[in-house]
Amino acid sequence: MAKEEFPAFNTEPDPVVPLLQKLLEGEPLSGEEMQLLEAWKGRSEANQALAARLGEPEVVKEMLRKWHGIEKNSGQNKLRGMSRVSELAGAAARPVHRVHFLRSRFFRYAAAVLILLGAGAYFITLKTSNHPLAGGSKPLEAIAPGREGAVLTLADGSQVVLDSLANGVVASQGGAQVLLQNGQLAYDPSGNAGEAAWNTVSTPKGRQFRLQLPDGSKIWLNAASSVKYPTAFTGGERRVELEGEAYFEVTKNAEQPFKISLRNAAEVEVLGTSFNINAYHNESAIKTTLLDGAVKMNAFSRTQLLKPGQQAVVKPSNEQLELVRSADLDKVMAWKNGLFNFDDASLEEVMRQLERWYDIEVVYTKGIPAARFGGEINKQNTLQDVLQILEKSNVHFRLEEGRRLIVVP
Repeated sequence: MAKEEFPAFNTEPDPVVPLLQKLLEGEPLSGEEMQLLEAWKGRSEANQALAARLGEPEVVKEMLRKWHGIEKNSGQNKLRGMSRVSELAGAAARPVHRVHFLRSRFFRYAAAVLILLGAGAYFITLKTSNHPLAGGSKPLEAIAPGREGAVLTLADGSQVVLDSLANGVVASQGGAQVLLQNGQLAYDPSGNAGEAAWNTVSTPKGRQFRLQLPDGSKIWLNAASSVKYPTAFTGGERRVELEGEAYFEVTKNAEQPFKISLRNAAEVEVLGTSFNINAYHNESAIKTTLLDGAVKMNAFSRTQLLKPGQQAVVKPSNEQLELVRSADLDKVMAWKNGLFNFDDASLEEVMRQLERWYDIEVVYTKGIPAARFGGEINKQNTLQDVLQILEKSNVHFRLEEGRRLIVVP
């Protein structure tokens, strides 16, 4: 089968993008613009399909809804102290191949088009079986992105898979009813009082989930993460245990501070605030990033008070606690806002994110190439779409059966 021609990937806007934007907005095209559009449509079936979908009102409506949601969250992060001024300005050139596969100016300019094709793969569609990502002679099914879902482990060790349950009572624990409400787990303490029990919500690879604790605090769990908590907070503190990554919005209660135990190496103390914690076991550091309020990071007999926009970095290997005074909030919060943010990320960092979101195993055949990346991609892309974008780094991939991804320099 002949290899199908695809539009080339560029970091600068393609001339057809403003024409597609006009189609979305219902604006008329000039004769010259119509000729350009028809020539573009004739280059591939994928282009013809995109142009056709732009005429489907329901498709466009849903696409715009998703995009405005992402933009809203991103704007909120920036209002909370994020400033990306002078990004990489004055930095010495690194001895690696840097690839900025999607510059944010272009990303916003062509947002509607990107979302329509899975938001990030406007230029690229995987359709041929002879592409290395398609598994050689045997085509492989596209690996879909992660989705909402988790496992609830009750006090007695029994487990409830939450992925596809309908709204309603899931269990009864420590005098409280455990409820599933529109994809979020919550606790109703209106039942008979009982001894508090410890529950755990875990997200496997390829899942993320939301829950509300008995005190009203909210947690968003990233993939391959877990949080352990009591069904009622008694005594002088509210304590939970986190593995992996989560975003917290903690209910204020000065009489009962909120504390989070992390990997037996650190503790975050909270009075009421919004913040993100990344504490995966396969990451070299534990990072707590503050958006609102105030938190304390305690580690190795040291304490660091954070202000909004700051990040505490704990390095268990050498027992260090460091402060980043101006954290990249867009990068920190990208996962919750439906994006991968690979700004200045190494190949290893990128692959660890893909492993967790797509539930794959990554294998390096000849060491780890020294590529670095930049830009954002919507997390609703298939794995193959993301990999084709990343191949602009001159790092190549081979996808095998069993969800095994081989990295080839």
